[in-house]
Amino acid sequence: MGLLKSVELQGLFRSLLFGVIACIVASVVIYLSGIEETLTGTIGRLILIGSVFYAACYVSKSYGSKGLIRGLTMGVVFYIVLLIASLIFQESRIDIQSYLLNLLICLGSGAFGGILGIGLNAD
Repeated sequence: MGLLKSVELQGLFRSLLFGVIACIVASVVIYLSGIEETLTGTIGRLILIGSVFYAACYVSKSYGSKGLIRGLTMGVVFYIVLLIASLIFQESRIDIQSYLLNLLICLGSGAFGGILGIGLNAD
């Protein structure tokens, strides 16, 4: 069985790809437009919400059941990947408040994405 045969891994990979593309687009838009750089934190959180939402929606739509649980699971998995990446690449000190906010964002958008994925599956 191939590594990306798992629906969860496919959802994670697709959402990470979505996040990278969204970051590139946002960077170009910020660079070329008059948008202030102080909005990068907000834009980053919006990209995080969209990425986790997409992963949860994809996974729960693929399975067709237990959308809330599958969405929360994808939120936790995405958060763990985000946490590991930030611990590796972030040079500044750890800000617990920011990490907790990101956890809540991942759980919330994962839950909503999972629920919507079940709704999209009811064709």
